[in-house]
Amino acid sequence: MSEHDQGPDEGVITRRTLMLGAGGAGIFGVLASRLYYLQVVKAEDYRVLSDDNRFNFKISLPSRGRIMDRFGENLAVNKQDYRVVMIPEQVKDVEATLKRISNIVPLNTKMLDRIRKDIRDHARFVPILIDDHLDWKTFSALNFNIPDLPGVIPQVGEGRFYPNKGLFAHTLGYVGRANPKDVEKDNDPMLRQPTFRIGKTGVEAAADKTLRGSAGKLKVEVNALGRIVREWPDPNDAAIKGKDVWLTLDAELQRYGAELFEEDSGGLAVIDVMTGELRTLLSMPTFDANLFVSGLTQADMNRLNNDEKRPQYNKVLSGGYPPASTFKMTVMLAALESGLIDPKKKVFCTQKLRLGNRIFHCWKRGGHGAMDMRDGLKNSCDIYFYETAQIIGMEKIAEMGRKLGFGTAYDIGISGVKPGIMPDPAWKQARLGNGWRMGDTLNASIGQGFVLATPLQLAVMAGRIANGQKALVPNLLVGQDLPELADLDIDPEHIAFVQDAMWSVCEEPGGTAYRANGLGIKGLDMAGKTGTGQVRGISTSERQSRLRKHEELPWKLRDHSIFVGYAPYNAPRFAVGCVVEHGGSGSKRAASIVRAVLGRALERDGLGPETELKTNGATL
Repeated sequence: MSEHDQGPDEGVITRRTLMLGAGGAGIFGVLASRLYYLQVVKAEDYRVLSDDNRFNFKISLPSRGRIMDRFGENLAVNKQDYRVVMIPEQVKDVEATLKRISNIVPLNTKMLDRIRKDIRDHARFVPILIDDHLDWKTFSALNFNIPDLPGVIPQVGEGRFYPNKGLFAHTLGYVGRANPKDVEKDNDPMLRQPTFRIGKTGVEAAADKTLRGSAGKLKVEVNALGRIVREWPDPNDAAIKGKDVWLTLDAELQRYGAELFEEDSGGLAVIDVMTGELRTLLSMPTFDANLFVSGLTQADMNRLNNDEKRPQYNKVLSGGYPPASTFKMTVMLAALESGLIDPKKKVFCTQKLRLGNRIFHCWKRGGHGAMDMRDGLKNSCDIYFYETAQIIGMEKIAEMGRKLGFGTAYDIGISGVKPGIMPDPAWKQARLGNGWRMGDTLNASIGQGFVLATPLQLAVMAGRIANGQKALVPNLLVGQDLPELADLDIDPEHIAFVQDAMWSVCEEPGGTAYRANGLGIKGLDMAGKTGTGQVRGISTSERQSRLRKHEELPWKLRDHSIFVGYAPYNAPRFAVGCVVEHGGSGSKRAASIVRAVLGRALERDGLGPETELKTNGATL
């Protein structure tokens, strides 16, 4: 067919085809250029956006540093901990989810109130702790049901653990969740994490920044629901573990002291008389610090609060007790330094001393007879010290008391250290608004009345007398910046006189703490002083009839048993202050504890029964 034979529409069809083809090509070109733009030109931008949807970063918490004793024994460590958190913004119905969780993890009203408060107080993307310290059975059940609980995340982390339970509870303290005040004072983002714990008391609080470490970040891959499906750890972004903290304490010696206390209440401090290092800081009875980490039940709280022996109270650092006759060394040194008293001059003790219309008594019925200064301490004659105190006055006694460490709150690196009371006329006027009386001086001269001291202060006092040259300052944290020790500024001859009198208390027959075998270590003697701290007044009628025996009184009305001592006598190494609350005579309960603890401390320091003690090149 010739071109003249073509139909009338064939040319039109060809033009349409060309137009459609051109249009299609144009559209394809636009799509192709757009695809090129998206896949090539903007590829990196969209890859980043894609990764933002696919990946998240979460804070990586560091392991908390350990706390160890001087020999490296662990006192506070970390252990594996199972917990569950919830991210509110990923939860459709919070209350319904909490109800479902409570079918697996028991949640009481108090816990639920805390969870709701945390949700209100934090941004909805912040994970909220539901519960921690879960057992494996509960944790497994939770993981089994997790597909039905969007926004709920089981976690395996670390929790604080105290291997010795309560043995060091008062010194170590414990960790807990950061409260709003903590967060306000410290902007560290770790404090906003529900599973993070900070130190609340004791060493845990004092060294928190050292123990805490630094947070890292962890890249995680999430699915469309925001659930983590994979982690992409980067060593460069890892958290930095907290540093370990070492204490001067000896865990074994502390355990031994606790065994000696048995069921009694009180405090015990052991100090190195040359360095001030504390070997023991024991408050009895104690409590299991792990309870505060896992969360106290109401039953636990009631038990602690209702115990008349106050297990939560730090008696060794905060307990204020009348030092009783252990204060008599202070009066002796004040008298010797004053030059007003001849230590050889005798005072006759008939058991009573009249001051105005008041009678002051000696503890020994019938009196001690003639006593010089050395005998006065050896026999703990109250009348001798009444007479001496009247001559030298309270100002000189208080001045010496402060030299020996009374009335001072020592900075040992943790809180809770109390100063006790070293009274004088100015103190009474400022505190009570009335003047000092001679009766106040007589009471103070035997460590009663207004005078109060902690077991730590008693140990420092004994340690300063044992050292004889330097004003010993206690310390607890290894590496702690310590001030240079000041001179004690007491005549060495006067110190030697008091040391000898303290030796007679323990090693001479007739001394109030004499025992034939002494420390039980051949060749080693100790020096010390007993004290019996009165907690009740004794009426005239009771004195005239019959004083009730220790065992006949209610526990809270019994005298405190107090003892201070140091050893070895000829080359002092350790000093001890001990108070047994309502333990009776200082010559019995407290003295037996101190004697045993000093012996064990010397053995652990290499001065055992078969070891010769050498000092200044000579063998003792």
